[in-house]
Amino acid sequence: MKNTRQVRLMGGFMLLMSAMCLSVPVWAMGQGVAGPVPRWPLVVVSVVIMGLSVFLLKLKQGWHELVGGQKLSRVVGLTLGSAGVFLLAMSLTHAPPLYSTASGLKWFEDFTEASAASRDRDQMMMVDFTAEWCNACHELDAEVFEQPEVRERLQREVVLVKVDFDRAVEGEAELLSKYEGAGLPRVAFVGVDGRLLPGPSFEGKLSKEAFLSKLDQALSGDGGGGQGSEFEKTLGEKGLLSALLLVFVAGFLSSLTPCVYPLIPITIGIFGARGASSRLQGLSLSLVYVLGIALTYSVLGVFAALFGTVFGGAMQHPVVIIGLVVLFVVLGLSSAGLFDLRLPGGLQTKLNSVGGAGYLGAFLMGLVAGIIAAPCVGPIVAGILLYVAKQQDVLLGGGMLFVFAWGLGMIFLFLGTFSSLINRLPRAGGWMEGVKVVFGAVFFGMALYYLRYVFGGLTHVVEGLWRGLGNLLV
Repeated sequence: MKNTRQVRLMGGFMLLMSAMCLSVPVWAMGQGVAGPVPRWPLVVVSVVIMGLSVFLLKLKQGWHELVGGQKLSRVVGLTLGSAGVFLLAMSLTHAPPLYSTASGLKWFEDFTEASAASRDRDQMMMVDFTAEWCNACHELDAEVFEQPEVRERLQREVVLVKVDFDRAVEGEAELLSKYEGAGLPRVAFVGVDGRLLPGPSFEGKLSKEAFLSKLDQALSGDGGGGQGSEFEKTLGEKGLLSALLLVFVAGFLSSLTPCVYPLIPITIGIFGARGASSRLQGLSLSLVYVLGIALTYSVLGVFAALFGTVFGGAMQHPVVIIGLVVLFVVLGLSSAGLFDLRLPGGLQTKLNSVGGAGYLGAFLMGLVAGIIAAPCVGPIVAGILLYVAKQQDVLLGGGMLFVFAWGLGMIFLFLGTFSSLINRLPRAGGWMEGVKVVFGAVFFGMALYYLRYVFGGLTHVVEGLWRGLGNLLV
């Protein structure tokens, strides 16, 4: 009876949430508030959903121990938990949507047509290089370009061009190189004669005021004072060592992004299962693991230097994304208790026998980890690869991405070093099933997070909910 009542209550809650998801975006369309929606409404809702899911997950029992309504309760709990994880990741990383969906900006998507329009109108072009995976690009749109005073001037005074880096990586990379770009976001002001105005052109995000100053400089015809990327400035002014330090810090900051979160339980599982008997052994295993990550990115750097082109966008290719989604769904089902995901006994024995405590297995998992993290670190990696592609220096290309990967791997070095502490935890008990189920919800949530790169409709649904919550709660 208790289980039936819980299921009915949560069924009613899900119907209520569905109604809210459908109604608040519609209600929000009529609101006149300007500017981007704050992050906190979606953060609060996602945390509440995750909290509610805990009561339904039946954390102390394995899947095969559940009966009847208990299994349904876990399914509902996993659904809510996955949605909560997905919404939380979106609220922390995605550019907040604008209150109003109406945009006055009209962008050319064909560069040739835009060039002709520039000559016909006798107006310069503003070329905005963007990509679906570039969150900073979306934030620049929402926080600067779509602001009323900026939007009005842009529509009146320049020819606007959007160059989608995802649409044709090689062609767009060539255009990006022509206009001296080394990363995304990149905004280039181009004169009627097709020449770049390097002074006002910029990379990265700017405040509204700083952008308007750049726009004024471009309109005045002052194209001097060329500006490179932050990385190129550091390399030119402070030398290679400082530039490598900057790349290392960028790698470490990238390890704090949502795409890296699912690797944490996997890493703990690898080193815990290897049974590292000391911190020194844990450190040696984790060094090999991070070396696998470093090799993945170093190969990208070497190829970019050899061929003078960019492969960063390939790591956001739909085939790669779908592969990662399938991987996380399988991991989620295993964590939920539907089956045990294990290597064949013979292969597991061989992996554990190579290099003592399974160094080959740790290295191979490191190679995979570099690919899993790719969608979130793509914008940073693409920026480095673009610079390397222009220089065509193999040693520089491999070295930079190698250092970046070690920054990305610092968190795994820490986890691997202290993984021996896992052996001190109780080996049996309901808490272990609970941890697995919670990680199952995390894996499913991250599968949704990756899936949005392929199915843009997911992002539109979240933005609609986010916008509606902003109007209701702010």
